[in-house]
Amino acid sequence: MYRGGFPGGGNMNNLSRKIGKLVLLVVLAIVIIVAGLNSFYTIKEQEQAVVTTFGQPHAVSEPGLHLKIPFVQKVRKVNTTINGFSIGYDEVTGASIEDESLMITSDYNFVNVDFYVEYKVSDPIKAIYASDEPVFILKNVALSCIRSTIGMYDVDSVITTGKNEIQATIKERIMDRLEEN
Repeated sequence: MYRGGFPGGGNMNNLSRKIGKLVLLVVLAIVIIVAGLNSFYTIKEQEQAVVTTFGQPHAVSEPGLHLKIPFVQKVRKVNTTINGFSIGYDEVTGASIEDESLMITSDYNFVNVDFYVEYKVSDPIKAIYASDEPVFILKNVALSCIRSTIGMYDVDSVITTGKNEIQATIKERIMDRLEEN
């Protein structure tokens, strides 16, 4: 009488257990490989990183190879090189943008003013979490400071002798406004 076994004396339960163990070992090996590959990250000289552990961010600024806990920590890198944008003109075509460049002086004259604003991220946590569009906010702060400063000078100072003083005042105002927040 035949009882459902294989001719070699094996049985279906032993084969399914062996296959189950093999599948478990393969899945475990894949998880270990993925965890091992996701345990390291590198920071370049021009970068800083924000590592979040269970949602709590902290900054890492030392360049090089670093270790993180996979599936628990997440890393977001921030470029800390000097970046910039133009105000009052299009960088590609050089055409004037009237909405940005046209300003009024203290003696009620209109003047077209062009600026190039350079910035560098100093706090990567704020750069990532403080706003969705930090460059847009910086541009608006810069425009506000430029307009209020130009409005304090007469047209001759804006065009000729007061350029350096105006630039220094604008830079100081922008820095003050950004440090407030």
